[in-house]
Order: sequence, then C-alpha cells, then structure tokens
Amino acid sequence: MSRFDDTENALIERLRALKAKPEVTINLLDVIDRLGVDGFTRGEVRAVLRALEQDKVIAFSTANRILMLRELP
Repeated sequence: MSRFDDTENALIERLRALKAKPEVTINLLDVIDRLGVDGFTRGEVRAVLRALEQDKVIAFSTANRILMLRELP
C-alpha cells in the first residue's frame, strides 16, 4: 500500500471515530492533530483531504472545519 493509501485509511477511520455523517461539520484540528501523533504529516493529511473534496465527500468550511457532504467511502 502507498503512503497516500495509508493516510487515507487512517483519516477515514479518524472521521468514523468522530461520528462523521452528512451535514455535520468536523473540527480539522481533531483530525490533523491525532493523525500527527500517528506519524502522518500535515501535508499528507491535506493531500487526502483535497482528494476527498474533489470526490465531493467533504467541503472545506469556515473556522478550520470540514463539512461532510455524504457518507464515507
């Protein structure tokens, strides 16, 4: 598995742990800080977040939050 895939899997698991579902906003710090502890860089996490945004799974919101647009893959 590639580093991107590892990061994506960890990010999705973190979002599930935070009970992410459509129309709910999630604080990015709750995601990024935990993944940083797990050894992922902010750049790696941002790359996955941008990919999820392009896939219309999330949208970036105000105040360092992301809006869940649909169920996680």
